Amino acid sequence: MDITLLLTGIVQIILSVLIGVFLIYTASRILQRLFNGIDEIEELKKNNIAVAILNGSIIFSLILVVKNSVESAVTIFSNTLRDPKAVLSSYIQTALIMLGHIILSGVIAFSVIYVAMVIFIRLTKDLDELGEIKRNNVAVSLVLGIIIVSIALLLQQGIVTILDSLIPFPPVSLIDVGS
Repeated sequence: MDITLLLTGIVQIILSVLIGVFLIYTASRILQRLFNGIDEIEELKKNNIAVAILNGSIIFSLILVVKNSVESAVTIFSNTLRDPKAVLSSYIQTALIMLGHIILSGVIAFSVIYVAMVIFIRLTKDLDELGEIKRNNVAVSLVLGIIIVSIALLLQQGIVTILDSLIPFPPVSLIDVGS
């Protein structure tokens, strides 16, 4: 059995669950503050499908983008596990880098998705998207939701590139490769 692979898998599962729950909860709280006039909890209690679609789209988009941070964090963890010179301080540094990757991707994803949504809403001045969503206009919510998911799909590769550039890979020489 490959113990490094087993530990890496366990860390990946734990990170995925923690990030998923934390990100969904945090995004919901932030969205409640940003969408003036829409009380998400009350609208969901009233079976407002449009609010559910909008919130679901935003949460799905965030998870779609932030999942890459889990992959980067696991790569960092795996590199540290494979380093025979790793000591406690190496693992602490690794944990901080992993946390930084996850926070960075979450902040970038949420910020870009929110800004793109605000820009789109401002460009369509003859339609009050949030007002329509509050009135349970599913068509408007679907269009806005698709725009949000599309932005996340476009954003994904940029986040991956940024995160990959921050991974501290151990130095490798040609002698190491030949061994």
